[in-house]
Amino acid sequence: MNRYHLGPIGLAAVIAGALIVQFALVPPAAPDRPLAWIVYAAEKGDQSYVDSAWTGVYRASRNSSFAFEEFIPADRDRLEAGLRNATGRPGLLVLQDSGAWPGAADTWAAAHPEMRFFVIDGAVAPRPNVRSVRIAARGASYLAGALAAAGGGGRPVAGLAEMPSPVMDEYIQGFSAGAGAARPGMPVAVRYVGNDTGAYADPDRAAVLSKELYRNGTAVVYAACGGSSVGVIEAAQESPGRFVIGVDRDQADLGPTVVLGSALKRVDRVVEQALLDHVNGSFTPGAALIGLTENATRLVLNPRFAEFAPVLEQYRATAGGMDR
Repeated sequence: MNRYHLGPIGLAAVIAGALIVQFALVPPAAPDRPLAWIVYAAEKGDQSYVDSAWTGVYRASRNSSFAFEEFIPADRDRLEAGLRNATGRPGLLVLQDSGAWPGAADTWAAAHPEMRFFVIDGAVAPRPNVRSVRIAARGASYLAGALAAAGGGGRPVAGLAEMPSPVMDEYIQGFSAGAGAARPGMPVAVRYVGNDTGAYADPDRAAVLSKELYRNGTAVVYAACGGSSVGVIEAAQESPGRFVIGVDRDQADLGPTVVLGSALKRVDRVVEQALLDHVNGSFTPGAALIGLTENATRLVLNPRFAEFAPVLEQYRATAGGMDR
C-alpha cells in the first residue's frame, strides 16, 4: 500500500441536529455537474463515525459544486437502481464500508467501470476505477489504552466494540497493548455490543454491558462502538468514579465529567478530500494506509483531565508505529 499525508484542512463547526440537504441523483438543471453517491455505514445521528463522514460531505459541498445523494444499508436496492440508471455517466461513489457493505465495492466497481469508487475501511480488489483508504486505529487506540490505565488508577479497564470484525479488532488490539504498556499485567476485558451491523446503533445494549462492567470493578471503558457509545457514556454518568474513552469524534461534550478523551478517526477529512479530488479531476486509483503519522487519527484529551497529557506524550512515538 502507498502512503500519503492528509493536508491540513480547516475544520468547520461540527454539524449539529438533523440538517440534511439532499440533491437529486441527476439534477436536471445542470447535466454536467459532478455527481457523487455517499454511502454510509449506518444512519446519521450517531455522533461518531457516520456523522464524521457527513461533516466531510458538508464541507466539500460548501467549497465546491457537485450533486450528491445519500444512502444507508437499508437503501441498497434504491442505490443499485440508481447506479443502473446512471450507467454511462461518470460519477464518484464514496463508500464508508467498515463491514456494513461486505463485497459491495467489488461488485459495483466491476459492473460500472465508467464510475469512480472511493472505499473507506473496506476490502476491495485493485481496479483502475477504485481508490481505497484504510484508516488504521491501532495507534490512537494504543494511546487510549495508556490513558485508560492512568485514568483508572490501576483498576481494570475494558474495550467495548460493536461486533467482531477486522476493523474492530484494531481498536481492541491497540487498546489492550497500550494499557499493558502503561500498566504491565493490567486486566483488559473485551465485550461486543452484538454480532452484526445493528450493534452500531444499539446504545441500550451498550449501556447494559457497560453497567455490568462498572459494577464488576472496571474503571474505564473504551467505547469503540459507533452510535452505541452514547449508552456507554450514560452508564458512566450513572456510575460514580467510572470513565469512558470515546472514538471517531471528540465526545467530551456528551459527558464532560466522564469522558477522559477520544480517539479521533478523521473520516471527515478523508471524505472531504475524496470529493474535492473528484470535482477537481484529480482522482487517482490505488490503496493507502493512514493513521497517526498522517494526522488521520489522534487522541484528544478532555481538558478537564489535562493532568494525563504527559502520559500521551510518553507513548506517542510507540503509538505511531502501531499503525504499520
